[in-house]
Amino acid sequence: MSDDPLLALLDIDDADVAARWQRLDAWMQRRFGRPAGLEATLFLIGLQTHGTGFQPDLEKDRKQSLIMEGTYCAFETLGLYERVGMNEDGFWIWARTRPLPELDVEAQEKLLRLAILRYFEVQNLLPASP
Repeated sequence: MSDDPLLALLDIDDADVAARWQRLDAWMQRRFGRPAGLEATLFLIGLQTHGTGFQPDLEKDRKQSLIMEGTYCAFETLGLYERVGMNEDGFWIWARTRPLPELDVEAQEKLLRLAILRYFEVQNLLPASP
């Protein structure tokens, strides 16, 4: 087990992460009528954080901005980023709070999934895992 809390997260059993992700996926299916992948989930987080609600005719660059907003919000729950202001478009300006370790693609995806799960738990949308 690592002394670095961020790397310690990556020590969480893959089966546990998969089970927690399945719970989130089931919640998404009940709530929205279909499963949501990583990108769609980050988009939803961005929408919620931005407070705009669903807008079916968003341009691609606006959708990408909301996905990035969702990514930062998720990583904020792990202490990786913090909000430091807001830009003229109404999006948060983010600052990294600590260096990120070099991770392979698999570990990056696991960390992102864990951040998303933590976001939904912090927002009390899912019960915290045991």
